[in-house]
Amino acid sequence: MSISPTSLSVKLNSTSSLLLERSRIISLNLKPNPSSLSQIIRNLTSIKLDLDQLQLEHGLAGTGKGKLIDHEGSGGDGEVEELCERYDKLLEMLNEDEMGRGKVDELRREERRSPSPPPIPSPSPKRIPSPIQTHTPTSAEIPSLNIEPPTPGIRKNDLKPFRDYPDDIDEEERGAGMDHDEMLDHQQMMMDDQDERLNLLSHSIGRQNDLSVQIGSELDIHHQLLEDTDHAMDRTAQSLNRAKRRLDKVAGEARQYGEFGF
Repeated sequence: MSISPTSLSVKLNSTSSLLLERSRIISLNLKPNPSSLSQIIRNLTSIKLDLDQLQLEHGLAGTGKGKLIDHEGSGGDGEVEELCERYDKLLEMLNEDEMGRGKVDELRREERRSPSPPPIPSPSPKRIPSPIQTHTPTSAEIPSLNIEPPTPGIRKNDLKPFRDYPDDIDEEERGAGMDHDEMLDHQQMMMDDQDERLNLLSHSIGRQNDLSVQIGSELDIHHQLLEDTDHAMDRTAQSLNRAKRRLDKVAGEARQYGEFGF
């Protein structure tokens, strides 16, 4: 499947956002999330494979630093070279801490050699005729070499990215049309929005904590009321038992007096 520079640029933008957020966490002397590093590694691995495929489609050879050598003269070489440079900058951002440095060497693109053109067949040497038989060769006797022109490469306009969701086209084109400064401003706005959402979440958690403390206090009060009720019921039961014993005593004495009276 053909790789589109537009879709590859969108992948670079999203990975750059993740790396900027990770760099910000590291600058605050905090430990980055391992799941975020795993996502960054997956994105960079996919981008590396896409860059290799894109270089093959454009007939380009690259060095390990993203330098491209053009052998076909296609119009998309400058764009591919820019994508390679952006990929190398992402690797430099990942190289800021120990965990990132352990992964950078695996993600560096290997030096690729451009395919050498096929050798042109040389005509077999003709036997030198003797002086007696020397004659001027005719055009029919001269061997003709038919060299087919190289197959034209795939044009940039013929490459269309595959999209699972066509609704994402506008978002991808918007991200691909940004320059470096606009992309940084957009990412800064995204991080500010995330900070605001985190502050709202912190306030919400604080309110929930206050409600939990209040509910716990009310439960303690209800528990104390239940214990007081149990004690009151115990005292009532004891009073009823004493009254029952007195009534039994009075009833026994009444029976005794009745027997004596008769």
